[in-house]
Amino acid sequence: MKLELNFRVRLMLAMMLLIVVVTGATVYIAGNNLRANQDRTLEQQFHTQVRSFIALQEARSNAIAEKCRALSHSVRLRAALEEHDVEDLYRNALSELLSVLEAPAEPGDETNPTLASFFRFFDAKGELLTTREPAAGGVGDSFLENALVETGRALTGVNDQSIGFIAVGTGDRPQSLRAIVATKIRDWNGRSLGTLVLGFSPSEMRLSNGSAGSEIKNGIWLGDRFYIEGLSASDRHVVAHHLSFDGKQRVADNVAVDLQSGPHLLFHKPLNPESELTPAYDVCLYPLAPFLHEARVLRWKIIGLGLGVLGGGLVTSLFVARNLSKPVDQLVATSAENFSRRKKAEEDLHETNRELEKALCELKATQKQVIQQERLSALGQMAAGVAHDFNNALMPILGFADVLLRNDALLSDKAEARRCLEMLRTSAKDAASVVSRLREFYRPAEADEEFPIVDLSRIIEQSVALTEPKWRGLTQARGITVSVETQFDARPIVAGDESALREVLTNLLFNAVDAMPDGGQISLQTAIADNHAVLRVRDTGTGMTETVRQRCLEPFFSTKGDRGTGLGLSMVYGIIERHHGHLDIESAVGKGTTFIIRLPLAEEAPVAVAVTDAPKADSSLNVLVVDDELRSREVLTAYLRTDNHAVATASSGREALEKFKRGRFDLVVMDRAMPEMNGEQTAQFIKKVNGDVPIILLTGFSGGVEAKGTDAIDVVLHKPITLETLRRTLNQLVYAR
Repeated sequence: MKLELNFRVRLMLAMMLLIVVVTGATVYIAGNNLRANQDRTLEQQFHTQVRSFIALQEARSNAIAEKCRALSHSVRLRAALEEHDVEDLYRNALSELLSVLEAPAEPGDETNPTLASFFRFFDAKGELLTTREPAAGGVGDSFLENALVETGRALTGVNDQSIGFIAVGTGDRPQSLRAIVATKIRDWNGRSLGTLVLGFSPSEMRLSNGSAGSEIKNGIWLGDRFYIEGLSASDRHVVAHHLSFDGKQRVADNVAVDLQSGPHLLFHKPLNPESELTPAYDVCLYPLAPFLHEARVLRWKIIGLGLGVLGGGLVTSLFVARNLSKPVDQLVATSAENFSRRKKAEEDLHETNRELEKALCELKATQKQVIQQERLSALGQMAAGVAHDFNNALMPILGFADVLLRNDALLSDKAEARRCLEMLRTSAKDAASVVSRLREFYRPAEADEEFPIVDLSRIIEQSVALTEPKWRGLTQARGITVSVETQFDARPIVAGDESALREVLTNLLFNAVDAMPDGGQISLQTAIADNHAVLRVRDTGTGMTETVRQRCLEPFFSTKGDRGTGLGLSMVYGIIERHHGHLDIESAVGKGTTFIIRLPLAEEAPVAVAVTDAPKADSSLNVLVVDDELRSREVLTAYLRTDNHAVATASSGREALEKFKRGRFDLVVMDRAMPEMNGEQTAQFIKKVNGDVPIILLTGFSGGVEAKGTDAIDVVLHKPITLETLRRTLNQLVYAR
């Protein structure tokens, strides 16, 4: 019985403590809820007020946005800004702004907040363009002019349109402020010419919470200064302490402050958060005295209710203790069962995690395999595309070579034979250019790449002649006829890479031939329009569907099956883009296809310079040629002997060293990549024997390959080289000493 009594006493004390805690928590929660409701109510009022103010700003902006944009596009205003004719600028602007400028106000009249009270222009550097035009508003107001001068320093960062505030007086009333809307004025190229600023009178914003003497005070914080009416100096100091933003833009917030008239809740919110101008904040002071009285009344009601509950709990605890032990036992048993279930669930979860990690590892391994397969596939397609371009360059080489070898009579015609040989050399240079452009797959092209000035019509004539073996010879062999016509309505001069532009025309001509299985006509027409050279390549072939036309420029897209790589037109598009041009395609099934190429015209025409060979040397040299490739040695030997130089050859670095030690040479020309000892290593040994002998290093690697870490190499030339290149190098390297 004693144990039962002690249990009941402890239970009663526990219930009393619980009731006290619940009562205290209720008082605390109720107070917090009351304060939260107060904050929410006040915040809703504040945001409603700010929304009305912002709505006025939006109405003001919408009323003048289109007018400002139209005005910023005015040719007369742009011309006046560019010529710095200030008075003409303001006169022209006044006629455009009459609908958004307010008329001079009569005494007692209220100004329309959606009408501007003044406007000013700034130049591109943010300098104020002053005017004596009275209609501009505020002319002669020194405070306004000084405020605008300070604002001009921030206008250079304005993009299109921005909203802000400026102070135009010395007082602390909101009427000392003006809202401004700054609109950027640009020329046709997007370059800033200046800024138009419209000024508006601020609107009055007052609310009341319904209690006498508890009017909500509203003002604007701008530039570490509080513009508000009806607030004492000490209260201003307290508010300013809480509104010190340290020059940083802040979001909406609220804080309690103690003023002479009692506690207040201070709300602030930015009015121009996205503006580049000085940040401005709408600030409201809400009196808290009525809410504090309501909180005290509610607190005493909750305490009284808690005491009543405490008394009832003392009586109830005596009846509850008797039946409480049984549920406690059931609760313990249930807890043990729940613990075992949770432990089993954790084990199942760990096992699931292990299975997921295993599946993830397998997925990553599979992903790597798929990526590797895609890379190999792309590499194969890329190699096929390179072979396609290289075969295009080899086509005229083989064609003209066969013509010269099989037609002895043609060899007797020196002019025609020379023309064929020049075509062979041009095609060989284009093939070398294809190889050199391979570096673009591993090194991006330079953004500021400059091109020489070329005659587009001459490149067209060369391309037609170079592709003649295919569009005439091969088609006639199949029993069909393809004709190519050129029409030069103009002879445009452009800046471009000749070999790249020839490759564009070669690809388009070959595609046109493939699109005419039964023969047809290809026409190339040039013209000049809108300061661009316009080239139209038209065929009478099968044409393309709209789907094919939209996708034909995609890399690896082809309608030729195994005969095509899908890289021809994508390379054409890439070359046109490199030359800052545009490519348009017009096509219809059964009506043929027209490729329209537009290239910017060159600023100046090319100077006609006679193409002459480099001058021959005045005296012969003893030259050592080192290359492991027999044909390369033969070509270099022929080049040098053409100019009467004495030539000795070596097929390896070791053989070159032995001959150099035994003989006397004026120059060494050697390949870079050789077995056993490469060109750089050989050059170092030669320089140790005789450091005065110049060395020319030849390399077949494309672009960006230079001698590594040695001063033994005097000149690096990239294969293939021409006789003119070799002569010019000898003149600069040997005879200029």
